[in-house]
Amino acid sequence: MDEAFNRTTHLLFGQKICEFKDFEPYLKEAMVGKSVSSFFSGKPLWVACEQYAEGARFFDYATEHDKLKDVYSKPLDIDEIKDIDSLFDAVGERLIYSGNKALGNSNYVENSDSIVDSNYVVNSSILTRSKFCAYAYLMRESEYVFGSTSSGDSSYIMRCFYNNTLKRCFECCTTVKSSDCYFTYNLIGCNEALFSFNLRNKRNVIGNIELDKEAYADLKKKLVSELADELKRNKRLDFSIIDLFQS
Repeated sequence: MDEAFNRTTHLLFGQKICEFKDFEPYLKEAMVGKSVSSFFSGKPLWVACEQYAEGARFFDYATEHDKLKDVYSKPLDIDEIKDIDSLFDAVGERLIYSGNKALGNSNYVENSDSIVDSNYVVNSSILTRSKFCAYAYLMRESEYVFGSTSSGDSSYIMRCFYNNTLKRCFECCTTVKSSDCYFTYNLIGCNEALFSFNLRNKRNVIGNIELDKEAYADLKKKLVSELADELKRNKRLDFSIIDLFQS
């Protein structure tokens, strides 16, 4: 994962930003789900849903299947089934939910839930046919994804939210079929865009102003370098595309 993170940041910023472990608190802000403990072992588990009832019990899907028989094979006490209400209460106490589910052809998955046919995944939820993902949620057929949510068919993205078909993007929201974008909102079919909003099929734009290729490249280099310097100093930015459009 360190190598995948360094490769992604180099593509986005032209340089290594910092170690993956130093960036985790920043990326973690995109996580959806919650940490729970195994009823059997007490080990921490991750579950994709945050709405489980208080007091719900959990088991590790990967390692604790065999322990379920101790719960389900034990007969009810006769005093527990004197009427329908008591019967439902007794059965309800036997419900145990699963966490850390890695299904299908999934390998090298840690602290993640509802992962299907995906590899090299950490701290993520609801991923399908994806790889090299960390702190990601609701991704499909994507790779090299860090701190992002609901962004399918994408690659080399960081801190991107509610998008589709992105390549080499940072801090993008509701942006589709676009590449090499930074701090964009509601772009479709755009390439090479910074701090731009509500555009269609544009290229080489900064602040919604379309520039010639050379002028754009010079200004992009300066702005991206400033972002990289801030990230290296503080291991985060104090603003996000999500904050801009929720204020």
